[in-house]
Amino acid sequence: MQLRDALFLVTMLAWSAQASALAQTPKASAGLAHVGLREVVYPDDQEPAGIRTWLWYPTRAQPEPWMANAYLVQTRKDAAPIPGPKPLVVLSHGSFGYVFGLHHFAEYLAARGYVVATPMHPRDNNADSSGTYSDLQLVGRSRHIARVIDGVLRDPVMGPLVDPQRIGMAGFSAGGFTALTVLGAVPDFARLTEYCQGNPDDGVACSGGLEGKVRIERPDWRQTPDPRVKAAVLMAPGLGFMFSRKTLQAVTRPVLIYRAANDQAIRHPFSEEWIAEALGRKPEYHVVPGPHLIFLAPCAPGRADEICRNPPGIDREAVHATINAGMLDFFGRTLR
Repeated sequence: MQLRDALFLVTMLAWSAQASALAQTPKASAGLAHVGLREVVYPDDQEPAGIRTWLWYPTRAQPEPWMANAYLVQTRKDAAPIPGPKPLVVLSHGSFGYVFGLHHFAEYLAARGYVVATPMHPRDNNADSSGTYSDLQLVGRSRHIARVIDGVLRDPVMGPLVDPQRIGMAGFSAGGFTALTVLGAVPDFARLTEYCQGNPDDGVACSGGLEGKVRIERPDWRQTPDPRVKAAVLMAPGLGFMFSRKTLQAVTRPVLIYRAANDQAIRHPFSEEWIAEALGRKPEYHVVPGPHLIFLAPCAPGRADEICRNPPGIDREAVHATINAGMLDFFGRTLR
């Protein structure tokens, strides 16, 4: 057995034990807040319509559950927030992504004292993907995060709730890529050509999706690293091979990485494994069972949408209980 396989087996056994313990933990605990939800639009000088953003925060108001497509959202819209400074986490969705596909992470953190901002990335979302696979996505997203942080801190309602010294980020898929650029890693689009020479059948990067080339719409744009972000969680971060060892070595802030064991969209070991090996500060690294979309929220009962289906033997709620607990622990240690 190779060392990498042995490490993978140990990781999976550890995950199984942790998931079993979490499954026996009550879903609701005394002292948890309810979750308020507020929709805002923050300005961006490069996006005329601004950045539509949802803010999740602790409240004492009882939730009024509602459906967001396939998801049951347990919030109270525009409820009064619980006062006092709180850490902020910005949560970035994947390519073609839907903000509420990650609602369970936002609700979990908000109920435990966080403000969570979930922006809908302009031109790279489920309603408008005109910028997906271009520099509008791969460069522009980092600026979106900076403008959202600016907006939250200046927000007359939410700004007083946020401790500006305790800001973190989490991202799924393209959102994980985004988090790395926010931490200062600079992608080299020329590395895509070399990668595709060895992996021509990669359906996201080479034989489809990007088709082996990043479309350049705004050559004047530069990425926007943000030193206010102190730590980041990367869930199935995509296109990791675009980052050179040199640029990843420059990233020394705390990072937690989750990889899906059966991910068909992110080719192992060219993304998460490469990032983990090359970062300037050794990250925390975990493997969870399931495919790429295992990171999307469990759907409401009775929904039969394709994104709701779980592979045989995979308990999505147990996977998410593990990730939520790990994320809470990580931010609790790194956003002090």
